[in-house]
Amino acid sequence: MDKRQPPAIGKNIANYRKQKGMSMDELAKRSGVSKSMLSQIEQEKTNPTVVTLWKIANALNIPVEYLLKTQSVSQIEVLRRDDAPIFYSEDRSCLIRVNSPVHMIDNLELYDMTFKPRGKLHSKPHFPNAEEFLTVITGKFKVTAGESSAILNEGDTGRYKADREHIIENLTDQEAKAYLVVWFPQ
Repeated sequence: MDKRQPPAIGKNIANYRKQKGMSMDELAKRSGVSKSMLSQIEQEKTNPTVVTLWKIANALNIPVEYLLKTQSVSQIEVLRRDDAPIFYSEDRSCLIRVNSPVHMIDNLELYDMTFKPRGKLHSKPHFPNAEEFLTVITGKFKVTAGESSAILNEGDTGRYKADREHIIENLTDQEAKAYLVVWFPQ
């Protein structure tokens, strides 16, 4: 039995509108959907047409499917370890497991990283203002972002600009693990 509920389109619109710091008046002007219609949709008193949803999503600068997302009864989204996509650094010295849900890729990326001894991950610049937060689980790392660098020990977290070339480097002769959060502020 499917325990998911129908999409709370109105609630989703209201949430995204508030996240963007947009008033209902502003959303109405940007979308071409009347304020009274937006109010009825947000209160779940009416169901919008596909065209209306498209106009609202464009005004919010988000994909339409974001407005159609449903919440499961448990409200907990789980990505099982065996279902997480895996990729490697170019030289295969770093295994990277993707832990972030696909629908969040525009805002947040989560990575569980395992480095071979002396392994290195060299990254090109990400989007403007992107930041990374690297937490060392085991080992010792050197992080270089542009002209800056820092040494991180077990338990340390480093925050740095990721909109420039950056390198994460295992400084030990042992396998080392780190957790990486990449944030794309809007």
